[in-house]
Amino acid sequence: MRRLALLLLVVAQSATAGLRDVDFDPRPGAQAPLAVPLREGAREVRLDRYFAVAPVVLQLGYLGCENLCSTTLVGADEVLTRTGLTPERDYVALFVSIDPRDERSPPHRRPGWHVLTGAISAAAIARAVGFRYAYEESSGEYAHPAGFVLLTPEGRVASYFPGVRFDPYLLREAIERSRGAKPESAFERLLLVCFHDPVTGRNSDAALTALLVAAALFLAALGFLAWRKLR
Repeated sequence: MRRLALLLLVVAQSATAGLRDVDFDPRPGAQAPLAVPLREGAREVRLDRYFAVAPVVLQLGYLGCENLCSTTLVGADEVLTRTGLTPERDYVALFVSIDPRDERSPPHRRPGWHVLTGAISAAAIARAVGFRYAYEESSGEYAHPAGFVLLTPEGRVASYFPGVRFDPYLLREAIERSRGAKPESAFERLLLVCFHDPVTGRNSDAALTALLVAAALFLAALGFLAWRKLR
């Protein structure tokens, strides 16, 4: 019985260790490799084809991912619509496949999106933007984080939107800010990652209340210091 428990513990620890490698590794300001070759349908392209005009919404995944990727795409479609922004003018939406099997699949089209294949180039893009994923031989599937990355028109990482449901106000604000090539600060990233509910796409009331309390305490401390200096 003790040996069985030990074996289960080892297996659980191994699985958990593997999952730690599947996540976003935030790299604000990192440059995406714009010269890498890809394919959109039957056409050969380079990544830089989709930049220089507007910020880019980048989702990495694979076409055979019927659950997580499709759910994230639905959430991304919904939030982009709710921002009130116009695709191809205000932003460009890219879905880049990490799976080499997709290179042999029929061209995939999705309204409002450019669907790109090329697993080697996708791996380079993923490394640059901090998208960590792993192939599971037992299932033939990829383990990867849910969400998307917002890039500036110059191809630098501006913001991360983890999860499958997103806040249109936050996204619109991030897109407008990224036009100025200003990546989010560490504090702004903390707001998105720690206080963002990936299911509802909203910031929790408790988190916002905590921020208000912290701001009030900070202002009170400044007032106290100013009062002491004037004495």
